[in-house]
Amino acid sequence: MLENYKLGELLTKKNYSLASAESLTGGGFGYEVTSHPGSSEYYKGGMITYINEIKEKLGVKSEILDTYGAVSSETAISMAVNTKKFFESDVSISFTGNAGPTSLEGKPVGLVYCGICIQDQIYVYSNIFSGNRQEIREKVVKFGIELLENLLED
Repeated sequence: MLENYKLGELLTKKNYSLASAESLTGGGFGYEVTSHPGSSEYYKGGMITYINEIKEKLGVKSEILDTYGAVSSETAISMAVNTKKFFESDVSISFTGNAGPTSLEGKPVGLVYCGICIQDQIYVYSNIFSGNRQEIREKVVKFGIELLENLLED
């Protein structure tokens, strides 16, 4: 469980609800959020959209996946926007990327995109993380939580 976790406090203060769509993190974000007491007050839920077929069922257009790939800012944005709609939440976050051990879609291991929607604002961030598969996944979850906390503090 992350130390210095303030995401729940920030969401509660603003009376915002949160939802998530995860690919490479495989539910790690939802696990981390629900590890903190009181998360049922703000966390509506999440989905793991590990394969493209499920990303499409969430609402990511096949044209986006075919043109840009699952590991792309366009996919991350679409996942976040459609998650916010599906869960009717104030805030949504999505994670897509490559945790390895080999390159995917010609993109390097550790490349990650995180889409965030807060009300009607849309953000996308990317980063390249190092480490083994599990270390990358853990770093990505922490990255997403820190991004949300920073955006909600502003």
